[in-house]
Amino acid sequence: MSLLLDCHSGLLLKSPGYIILQIRSINKPRDLSVQISNSQLIVQSLVKGVKQTFTTGLCTLLFVLLGTIAVSAQSDPEATDVDAMALDVLEEAASFLENQDRFSFSWFVSYDEIVDGREKLTYTRSGRNTAKRDEGFYSYTVSGEDTREYFFDGASFVVNDVEENAYAAVPFNGTFNALIDRLEAEYDIQLPIGKLMSDTLTADLLSDAESAAYVDLTTVGGRPAHHLAFSNYERDWQIWVSTEVDRPEVIMMVGTDPYQQGWPQYRAYFTDWNFSPELPEDLFTYIPDAEADRMTWPKTPSQMDELRGSSDYSSEPAPDTGSE
Repeated sequence: MSLLLDCHSGLLLKSPGYIILQIRSINKPRDLSVQISNSQLIVQSLVKGVKQTFTTGLCTLLFVLLGTIAVSAQSDPEATDVDAMALDVLEEAASFLENQDRFSFSWFVSYDEIVDGREKLTYTRSGRNTAKRDEGFYSYTVSGEDTREYFFDGASFVVNDVEENAYAAVPFNGTFNALIDRLEAEYDIQLPIGKLMSDTLTADLLSDAESAAYVDLTTVGGRPAHHLAFSNYERDWQIWVSTEVDRPEVIMMVGTDPYQQGWPQYRAYFTDWNFSPELPEDLFTYIPDAEADRMTWPKTPSQMDELRGSSDYSSEPAPDTGSE
């Protein structure tokens, strides 16, 4: 009988002595209570078709994920909390997206804010991003009754407030990653889901991961997906990746702040991936109409501090661009 073993690892739960072992028959799904004694358990790998043998003892349980990884329930001071399978799945998904010349996708975001240190409120935002490597991108977001558009054509970056017919533009000639860095540093602006369009996505997602775990196979919106979990001292994040070998698309991401009361989360869902979208000639370039108002970028706190120390400082506030 082929077996699939689903385990919740003590490594992930930060409780090394706790493991739940569940065995299900592939042909007839059912849960069985099992006792593991001094014997050998042979598991037919469901992924690579490789038979692996694991020796178990009275004080040792198995942690098996798709027949590829086994972890002792007794914590080893020398052991690492980084699961190679989780890294492999995420690296494949990130590399796949990095190598796409053009792509578009829709997204929906919900995020929590803690009010007065107690009440949790959840807000939503949605949109769609389209990008072509080394050429530009276009995206829009809808939040409440406000719609914003973002344009970058390799020469300038523009934010357009659709309802107000007002826009702000800044010249920029450089890479997309350099644009992200400049917007955050000089204008305190983050592009909607901008990191996912980065050409260094693998490094961006894994650079600060101190632990990684392959949780299990699951289903998200009807799609089979790998469930991955990562964490460092400051935050935890989870990523769900499609199991389709030729299209390992990112389906969902969840970030959690474990140090703020209420554990607020940021949740992003991705749909309608298209890796050969039609791109109108002027898609990445904003062309204002005759009645559009051009606004100036608001000053960041660091820029205001610099201005206060100069003779050109004026107390008059900068106009609001309506940008995020």
